[in-house]
Amino acid sequence: MTRPTFLTVLCILTFIGSGYGIFNAITSYSNAEMAVGLTNDVMEDAMDQIEDEADTEQEAAMVGKIMGAVTDGLTVENVKNMSIANGISALLCLLGAVLMWGLDKKGFWLYVIGTAVGIIAPLMIYKGILGAMAGGGIAFFGIIFVILYALNLKHMK
Repeated sequence: MTRPTFLTVLCILTFIGSGYGIFNAITSYSNAEMAVGLTNDVMEDAMDQIEDEADTEQEAAMVGKIMGAVTDGLTVENVKNMSIANGISALLCLLGAVLMWGLDKKGFWLYVIGTAVGIIAPLMIYKGILGAMAGGGIAFFGIIFVILYALNLKHMK
């Protein structure tokens, strides 16, 4: 049985995306302290600017509360834990794509598990608005790819 072109394209995109995800997880883990420090500096500068430009104190307080929720979740430990989870997610998706490349239906289910890990992990690690934003971003593309792969299940054994 030959692999359909559409499935080939999806697998190649997954190879690239998952490879980048694994690389990014490794670099994020090793640079967690620096990333958190830089992000906190940027958030403080942004908050100062918002306070200067806000029309009311109430507006500034509301934005400050949102930004505070983001920075509260952004700790070195959370960034390292998220890097590990992202690495696991990317690895599962990569292994799933390798199996689907060979038309093995088990690869689809590995890919679904990898996508689920990518969606659930930020909700559990970061919690709050930061977790929702990170999980939502991953869910958008992950679910699209799961649907596209599901359209190809009929070609797999």
